[in-house]
Amino acid sequence: MSKKKASEIFSHSLHFSRVVLTLVVSKTFLSLTLVGNIIILGISYILYLIEKGVNPVFNDYFDAVWWGFATATNVGYGDIVPITTFGRCVGIGLMLLGTALFAMYTALFAQALIEDEFLSLKKKKDHV
Repeated sequence: MSKKKASEIFSHSLHFSRVVLTLVVSKTFLSLTLVGNIIILGISYILYLIEKGVNPVFNDYFDAVWWGFATATNVGYGDIVPITTFGRCVGIGLMLLGTALFAMYTALFAQALIEDEFLSLKKKKDHV
């Protein structure tokens, strides 16, 4: 690999690291993460209350939390699933919420990339 190519890769990785760091410490990202996790934990608790006693797979609240995060992240292992109609409706709602959260994170990342590029161009313009 040539020095120029290595330098280019290093420059891009620094740019990416700067964007990710800026994103992770932003209030919007932190708020979205906090609110999203609270909602997932709340929905998991609701599902636990619905399914306990009916569904032997939901042994405790942690099983419901496992299901909630697997569902919200669209991983959906399928090892724990609701069997009641209301539980399945709650699951559908959480799937939609997970998709919306993913879209919001994607938008925040795109915004951070654009802002970083704008600042880089502004620095170059001010430098010249």
